[in-house]
Amino acid sequence: MSGVRKRIRHCGRYGIQSDFRQVSYYTYTPTRAPTGRRRKSQTSTPKQRALNNKRSARYLEALTHANFGRGDLLLGLSYAEKHAPKDETEAKKEFGNFIRRLNYRRKKKNLPPARWVAVTEIGKKGRIHHHVIMDAELDRDEVEEVWGRGYANTKRLKPDPREGLLPVIGYIAKTFKEDDRPKGRRKWECSKNLIRPWDSVNDNPRMMSRKKIRQMKDLPEDSESMRQIIEADNPNYELISVEKEYREDTGGWYFFCRMKLSTRGRADADNTSTAARKNEQEKQKCQRTIRHGNARAKPPPADTGPQ
Repeated sequence: MSGVRKRIRHCGRYGIQSDFRQVSYYTYTPTRAPTGRRRKSQTSTPKQRALNNKRSARYLEALTHANFGRGDLLLGLSYAEKHAPKDETEAKKEFGNFIRRLNYRRKKKNLPPARWVAVTEIGKKGRIHHHVIMDAELDRDEVEEVWGRGYANTKRLKPDPREGLLPVIGYIAKTFKEDDRPKGRRKWECSKNLIRPWDSVNDNPRMMSRKKIRQMKDLPEDSESMRQIIEADNPNYELISVEKEYREDTGGWYFFCRMKLSTRGRADADNTSTAARKNEQEKQKCQRTIRHGNARAKPPPADTGPQ
């Protein structure tokens, strides 16, 4: 008998309520037989490549929201004619050298290595450039100076009040729609010092059922009824967008939801954090209090001197 599975990708540190989350709903069969997955040596179909690109872009969304926000940097790096790389491999090597030069300068200023995600794009005319989201601990004028291979344009990130960094991510991830890239090639790269999104799975969602799934498949993605159903199952979160699709491999509907922490949810999270911090401070205060001897011992009588 099939059930409803809820998978949450938390865009933040493990075990902590994140500002953004990705929620997926789909039906599953616990004892389903093997689906006959293709061997890795076989070429992916265009439909499978499109699905892989979509998954890659969604993970990039989660990774970016977990690590970057207002005031961080959006870089556009292009090459002057004399420095133009001959292919994508050489361009990525040049970008790696840029990161090494950047981290060397940061080290001289006692700053940690840069945190970044980058997408290498090839234009219609074959020109290669890089889109980079990076922390802002080093002044952006210095970042542009370190590039030194052509034009560098740096902007400060300004998250949208409703969608966060989704518009920026959608812009730099537009090349993921290409289906003719070699198999196994990553669409983006990132530094190793980033916070990784984490997933949790619930096979018994509080407010979701197969009946609700059947109802949702007939609702417009931007309808008020769709919003109410999904937000009822995700307290303290507001719905940003929903994507629904019929999966031929599972024979069921799949719903992908982007959500952000509501104002009320953020206040509750802040109160919880404050209470936890106070408890930790009280605990440390008690640990620092050292008693010598018995604090309740009575003072010696006045006539205990020599007789």
